[in-house]
Amino acid sequence: MCLGAGARAHNKAARANYQHQLKVRERKWMNELALTNVERIQYAHTLDATHVGLGNAYAEIQEKYGDMIAESRQRQEEKFREFASTSEGAKLAASGRTGRSIERMETVDYGQYLAQSSRDVYNLLQGRRELNKQGAKAAAGARQQQLEAFAQNNIIKSPDLAPPPPALKNVGHAMFMDALSIIQTGASVATGVATIENSDRRLKENIKKIGESISGLGVYKFNYIGQAKKYIGAMADEVIKIVPEAAVLGDDGFYRVNYDLIDVTFKEA
Repeated sequence: MCLGAGARAHNKAARANYQHQLKVRERKWMNELALTNVERIQYAHTLDATHVGLGNAYAEIQEKYGDMIAESRQRQEEKFREFASTSEGAKLAASGRTGRSIERMETVDYGQYLAQSSRDVYNLLQGRRELNKQGAKAAAGARQQQLEAFAQNNIIKSPDLAPPPPALKNVGHAMFMDALSIIQTGASVATGVATIENSDRRLKENIKKIGESISGLGVYKFNYIGQAKKYIGAMADEVIKIVPEAAVLGDDGFYRVNYDLIDVTFKEA
């Protein structure tokens, strides 16, 4: 397995997921803006509709009041004609008769006529008050509609908080830990015909040369990085030069040595 492959795969997936979250956030915000624009258009239409409706209500009230005045005047004219034609005092005065009794009769008849006229005026004023109440009710209803429409548009909208950046793994550290894992899971791989050891100098520390074989290979004492146990063996970089067929490059990029092909024995110190 390539060293650090797991960390690289994790980082790649984390970055892809982060970009996906950013795109989802952007699309959601664009949709929110589109809906907000529609709501604002609806709000403007609502205001126009309430103004038109209120204007129509006031016009209807004025029309009703005008009809009430016209009806009141018509009644006044009819009552005046009735008063002129039915008043006994007026008839007697028109026939040439005079006297206090005639004057009293005229006064009584005229008082009744004025009383009826006063009642008509009172009814007209009452009708005007009722129409004013209807106008105030229409205005309050329009105002309520405007406030409800405003309540749906008065909130300042903002996009969702951006997702936190992904937590990436340290690839270098992962590679180092993978190398240690390779060492810890067994420095040697036994097969039916050969013993192959991890002999790459990069995996070792505290390296000390303690001798040399007949073929010229150095014999070294060392320990694998992170381990206390000491070993004696060769270095792969020297084996490549003297017995190249004994050096094997692993998939992880580190060299191993087939000790059955060289004159150095791998053993614990």
